[in-house]
Amino acid sequence: MPGFSSQAILLRRFDCGDYDLVVSFLTLLKGKLSVIAKNAKKSRKRFSGLLEPFTALDLVCRSVRNGGIPVLQEASMQNPFAGLRGDVIRTAYASYWAELVHGWLEEFKPQPEIFHLLYHGLDALDRGGVSPDVMSIIFQMRFVTLTGFAPSLKACGLCGRSIDTMPVGAVIFDLAKGGIVCKRCSPGESPYRLALSKGTVKQLAWIQEYDLTAAQRLRFTGASIHEGLRAMEAFVPYHLGRMPRSLKFLNDLR
Repeated sequence: MPGFSSQAILLRRFDCGDYDLVVSFLTLLKGKLSVIAKNAKKSRKRFSGLLEPFTALDLVCRSVRNGGIPVLQEASMQNPFAGLRGDVIRTAYASYWAELVHGWLEEFKPQPEIFHLLYHGLDALDRGGVSPDVMSIIFQMRFVTLTGFAPSLKACGLCGRSIDTMPVGAVIFDLAKGGIVCKRCSPGESPYRLALSKGTVKQLAWIQEYDLTAAQRLRFTGASIHEGLRAMEAFVPYHLGRMPRSLKFLNDLR
């Protein structure tokens, strides 16, 4: 039967019967997909140490007739991202990103830019050169941009007033409207509206437009990190339609 091979990042796995595992990957060539790893629990040699969360692998899979779940035939290590596993905060961020990817993307829809985003984010956590908080702001903003749900951050979503002409002070980030609105168009309070500084909004807009390397050169103050995380961790679950369990765990840790 025909098969396929691809680079992949392991998102999650669960038991299937006494001996097998069903494993979900984000692959470079096929997008998100699930495969069955036969006898992965029974044999110590088969896939030993490979099928761990966030591991980057090279896969060889066999397709099956009638659209059944592909079978994992071979796997070789590309990057274990071992450095992030020794830190509970970095592991929690990696779990959150993996849950977003798994919950948001469709099966068998190639999205190479999101694959590279996730790989880059895990690599940054692994190397430790970038604050996990900052990397999570960048990851979430780039993720919603690539999936077509990017917030509108340059002008009021109701009257079109540019952020540059809004008065000094907080700007309203409206989750339901999908972006910023001026105070004139957003009277009163709502659990779906957050007050952000203009500086934070402009940083988020900058991340939308430039590549990952450039985004990582941005300088974040403590206040902008707090506001950026608050904004993205409200916006993403709102449009995902649920609160990720891994985000609840991350909030408890912090």
